[in-house]
Amino acid sequence: MPSFGQSTTRRGFLVSASAGLLGMSVLGALPAGAVALDREPATKERRLLMVNQRTGEVFDEVYHDGEEYLTPALTQFAHFARDLRAGAAGEMDPSLLDLASDLQTLIDPDEPLILTHGFRTAATNRRIRNSAPNSLHMQGRALDIAHSRLNAGALHQQARKLNRGGLGRYARFVHIDTGPTRRW
Repeated sequence: MPSFGQSTTRRGFLVSASAGLLGMSVLGALPAGAVALDREPATKERRLLMVNQRTGEVFDEVYHDGEEYLTPALTQFAHFARDLRAGAAGEMDPSLLDLASDLQTLIDPDEPLILTHGFRTAATNRRIRNSAPNSLHMQGRALDIAHSRLNAGALHQQARKLNRGGLGRYARFVHIDTGPTRRW
């Protein structure tokens, strides 16, 4: 019987290998032009740098320590991305921060993204012209962002490379969300 090292059993090796093969068959290859950001090692912390366009507030925090999301940073981001019209904050999807952080990493991790809109209450969402009645902004799963150096078209092109979530292009900003992969 081959040796797999002291801490690895044959059964553990086969389970791991099977899971890896299953993952490859389910996920398939990345589409042309897609970027797989390497999060290795698994203990690498995640950071996001963002400026709120309306308040001037800055969010520059490590929100994941490499093992888990950090509740104080997530709470701080929820306040940062709050609905200013209603004065209300909502829980934000941690994977939305991952999406924004990955986009920031593609562009330049030291250049902030600019938050134009974050969380919305249902009342605020109804007041915004052409907003979707079931907008993911109301679930804390969407952000509208801009960048000081890139126009909306260039920012949209960078975000397309991630090939995940919803991505919309508007005149002065792009919309990103953690819903199904789709583009507009």
